[in-house]
Amino acid sequence: MSTLLVVGAHALDAEIMAGAVAAAAADRGWDVLLLHLTRGERGHPDKPKDFFAQQLEGEMRQAAEILGVRQEWPGIPAPLPTAEQVQTVIADVVRRLQPDAIITHWRGSWHPSHVRAHEAVLLAVGQLSQPPAVLYAENCEDLTGFQALCFASIASVYERWLRALRAYELYRLSEPGVYAGGIPYWAYYTAAARVRGLQSGLELAQALMPGSGSIPAGLELRCL
Repeated sequence: MSTLLVVGAHALDAEIMAGAVAAAAADRGWDVLLLHLTRGERGHPDKPKDFFAQQLEGEMRQAAEILGVRQEWPGIPAPLPTAEQVQTVIADVVRRLQPDAIITHWRGSWHPSHVRAHEAVLLAVGQLSQPPAVLYAENCEDLTGFQALCFASIASVYERWLRALRAYELYRLSEPGVYAGGIPYWAYYTAAARVRGLQSGLELAQALMPGSGSIPAGLELRCL
């Protein structure tokens, strides 16, 4: 069985970056794990972090169930510590899972934890004698230097992906009629799916940027 690991700095990152890719891969028989390095418990505009942390744990589980994938949080509190500290956690997961591919953050981000997640993945992969392919996903916070070069068709899982995103209150707060500021998740990612589809000749698509290693054919990406 082929295996895909998606690494996000906070809960919701993995789902918005590659949740549809993950669901499509799972439908083709892949074992898929979403690794949330932190819960992102400091990210609610109003709720205390301890209360929001417990809420996020439930939201992570619900989103993964909708997508048809597995999820883990390794117990790291937000904010994410240094890449050197985090890479040991990722390395342990990679050794256990032995993924064929890893999808994570691109380094061109204004969010320090996203940059640390990117660096930690590369440090962990660099320890391996036979590393998996590494790809970077489109994240509206990580766009500096990001190049959309490979595309996954997501039409078959699009509505399911949106349902999974709606498991998160932070995503629901970005929807029309509710949005009052902050990161415009709904506006960006629903538009991106259509724009990337036009760019790649697909109905709807999620974009990826190749990093290192040979991309498994089973991901069924269309690369320009």
